[in-house]
Order: sequence, then C-alpha cells, then structure tokens
Amino acid sequence: MFNEVFGVLTFLITFLLLVAMYRFFGKQGLIAWIAIGTIIANIQVIKTVDIFTISATLGNVMFASIYLATDILNEIYGRKIAKRAVWLGFSSTLVMIIVMQLSLHFIPSPVDTTQGALDTIFNLVPRIALGSVIAYIIGQHLDVLLFSLIKKVFSSDSTFIIRAYGSTIISNIIDTALFVAIAFLGTMPNEAVFEIFITTYLLKIISTIFNVPFGYWAKSMYRKGKTQKLDEGY
Repeated sequence: MFNEVFGVLTFLITFLLLVAMYRFFGKQGLIAWIAIGTIIANIQVIKTVDIFTISATLGNVMFASIYLATDILNEIYGRKIAKRAVWLGFSSTLVMIIVMQLSLHFIPSPVDTTQGALDTIFNLVPRIALGSVIAYIIGQHLDVLLFSLIKKVFSSDSTFIIRAYGSTIISNIIDTALFVAIAFLGTMPNEAVFEIFITTYLLKIISTIFNVPFGYWAKSMYRKGKTQKLDEGY
C-alpha cells in the first residue's frame, strides 16, 4: 500500500504547490507552472510503478495539474493567455529535448559518473518524445477551446466544475490516445497498447476529479484580491 498512500500525498503536495505558485506570483506563476510541469511530467513518464495492482507510468498527476492551471488561466484571464501558456509549455519541452540531446553527445571525462544515468533519462526513444509533444500540443489546445465553448453555456462561477471536468475529460481522451498510439502502436500487442491507454486515462481522470477544488481555491484568491497586485506588477 506504500505506493497508493504515497500517491495521495504526492497529489496533495503537487496541487498545493500549484496554488502556492498562483498565490505568490499571480498568473505568471501559473504560466511558469505549465512550463516547468511539462518538463517534469515528461521526465516522470519514464518511470513505471504499480498502483492498485495496475502498472502505470508516473506523470499523470503532474499532467492533470497542467490542465488545471490552463483552465484557471482561461477562466480568469481569458483564452489568449491560456493559449500562450500552452505554447510556452510546448516550447519548454522542445528546448529540453534538444539541449539534453546535445549534452549527451559530449564525450564524458574518464572520471565522469553521470553519463549513463543521463543517457537513461534523457536519451528518449524518438517515438515516445514525438508522441508526448504532439499529444500535449493538440490535447492542451483542445482543452482551451472546449473550456471556452462550455463557458458560453455554463458561465456562472458555480459551474466552473462543469467547464473544468467537461474540457479536461474530453481532451484527455485525445491526448492519451495520441500519445499511446504514436509511442507504442506496433511495438507491442494491440491488447497491451489498449491496456496502457485505459490505465493512463483512468489515472488522469481520477486526478482531474479531485483537483477541481484547488481551482475554486485559486478563483477565491483572485476574488479576494490576493493576486491582482502581482498580476498588475508584470
């Protein structure tokens, strides 16, 4: 049960940190979270763990926090700011991949002890890296679009939960399907690929279901004026 309990703790810490970034740095904190979080999630996804007897990759909680940060930006500051944050997250990941690939090609010193570890973490299989980048940019832009469309029908403050759930649940289907198809289809049996899709999607949805209260918390901070001055300062 260690992984399950530690998973809940990790979830709470992740979203508390997200709210803290917004509290202390305003919308710039959320934009930075999306950029940093995208890099972290793409590193975490390398590690596989067993949770409730299901094998799954890490990164699902972080990806869920990125979607929430995008929804908060869209809700409070508008679609334009949310889309800019999405592109920043995409660019951050692309820069990481390029720079780390260049770093790996340096010939290490005879006394170096890190090349093997760096190679394991950052020498990404091209299909996995490509799948991650394509899935992210399409999934996030779809989330921003759906959130805006749903907001035209459900626009009251109390219906933020409908906007957040509706946009994320649908966009995550596309995000997860694209990543799994590009990264794994043809490299393993179709049944195994489908199982990876189902488990990954379910973990993302579980994270989404429980993260919306943190979105309401962030909106409450904005209404109480705890972030406006920070926003105006940039």
